[in-house]
Amino acid sequence: MISKRDIPQNNFRCHSGGAEGADTYFEEIGQKYGIQTLAYSYKTAYHKSKNKVELSEAEYQEGILNVNIANVTLNKFKVKRYMKLYSRNWFQIKNSEQIFAISSLIYKDNREFVKGGTGWAVQMAIDNNKEVFLFDQKKDSWFYWDYQECKFKMLNESPRITVTNFAGIGARIINEKGINAIEDLFYKSFKK
Repeated sequence: MISKRDIPQNNFRCHSGGAEGADTYFEEIGQKYGIQTLAYSYKTAYHKSKNKVELSEAEYQEGILNVNIANVTLNKFKVKRYMKLYSRNWFQIKNSEQIFAISSLIYKDNREFVKGGTGWAVQMAIDNNKEVFLFDQKKDSWFYWDYQECKFKMLNESPRITVTNFAGIGARIINEKGINAIEDLFYKSFKK
């Protein structure tokens, strides 16, 4: 079996959305470590990433299907309004084995969810049995999704990127703790 240390860093890919905030920090900090970012988009003028990957109509439709599956759990309204964003989230998840998200946990009906648009990507990852890590900016801690207990559990230390294809996603409003969490994630994963 090939370990992460045997793979040159330039073979690693960060799948993201190119949005302001956490997505941009994953892209910029990853670049310092030679990590390629693929920043997915669908027909939006607001996407400024130099690593933009424009989805085709067929890919957009595939994304819609997975958004609708996620919404069985999330049970949210006004989904169509943000479908271009939610649909592109699917490709961040589809092409990744590990998901690293910066946001916060919220509670509704005695269940925990990830806040905002990031929550859609995280739910799609959970629906597809991906390895999910969340840095909660309010709690200043990393969590992971425990599939046996169906909830997020706190980690004692920062996770590490251990696969060549991972998602780096998160909130548009990112605080210093969130930025530091991304920097620490890359440093611990790729320091020489």
